[in-house]
Amino acid sequence: MRGSVLASACYTPYALVSRYLRAHTLNYLERVYTTDVILSVFDVIQERGSIRRYKDTRIPSSDIQKILEAARLAQSAANRQPWQFIVVTDTAQLENLVEAAHWPGRPPQSSVSTAPTVIICLADPEMSRKVGPFDGYLIDLAIAIENMALTAWELGIGSCWIGAFQEDKVKTLLNVPGNLRVVSLLTLGYADEQPRSRNRKPLNEIIHYQQYSHKTPS
Repeated sequence: MRGSVLASACYTPYALVSRYLRAHTLNYLERVYTTDVILSVFDVIQERGSIRRYKDTRIPSSDIQKILEAARLAQSAANRQPWQFIVVTDTAQLENLVEAAHWPGRPPQSSVSTAPTVIICLADPEMSRKVGPFDGYLIDLAIAIENMALTAWELGIGSCWIGAFQEDKVKTLLNVPGNLRVVSLLTLGYADEQPRSRNRKPLNEIIHYQQYSHKTPS
């Protein structure tokens, strides 16, 4: 049986498989799973894609809690854990978020209101450590958000990072304290579309050995 690092800590294979089969009906995920086969971490990374169209189906609170637990367990610089998360499921509040997530010059992001759940990912810059020359909270939150996106996919739940939003409007709408930054919105829901094809650069284009421009291992 293929092991799953994400699954082994807090999920049973039967629960994972049953949720996987229940949630996925699209061709790209229609395959035969048994209780002896679960997704490995690498499987999840390979298969996950951004989902922007969702079914009108609420996500069980137990699954939301597991997704949030994946964020809580994320690593952070000096273990500062500078994050806070707001879980939005109220229909009216989701409609309000569409306006806050409307970047001038771009089409409205309707997926923000059609997703049954949106997680607002916040950071306290004063709590974080620098990572090299960079603000550590941005890196810390990126790790936590990716943990959530991968865990969601393993549970049969699609997601999409929303990076185009008006921070002031989000903070006002959700009563976010002034010392916190809105880093990203993460939509969550059961997929009603196939992920778009992903064009990724080949390894030989991005990997160097020992120093930059050495393209073969020594």
